[in-house]
Amino acid sequence: MAEKELSSSARGMAVRNSVSLGVFLAVAASSKVPLTVVELAGRGITADAAATRWVLEVGKPHLDGFTLADKLISRGELEDQLVELWQAYGHGGVDAAAFGARLAAIVEAIEEWSSAPVGPAEASSGHLRRVLGPGADR
Repeated sequence: MAEKELSSSARGMAVRNSVSLGVFLAVAASSKVPLTVVELAGRGITADAAATRWVLEVGKPHLDGFTLADKLISRGELEDQLVELWQAYGHGGVDAAAFGARLAAIVEAIEEWSSAPVGPAEASSGHLRRVLGPGADR
């Protein structure tokens, strides 16, 4: 029984292994950031977990592939912003105040990303379009 629990637990860890999670953990563990930024990192960890749950419980079961892809691309853009911000802060390109403000905006965007309802507006993709090749069913 313990072996089953361990393998199930190990699979769960793989799902939670993300770039965003790594950055948020690094921010929270950093001695160079104020406690308000550590708090933002905690919210980011929560938002990242909520986003993963949303994909598994809402996105995959309820959205067509193109719409889900659009949504995941927008989430990837937020992750890119997060990584760039953390790197810029680490290299001294962003001061603490600007870092905190930009981190707050990214965390809020991730929180909104996973809380958006799925409705008729998201029934099909507005960005990606399927291109049918010769002989494809229309």
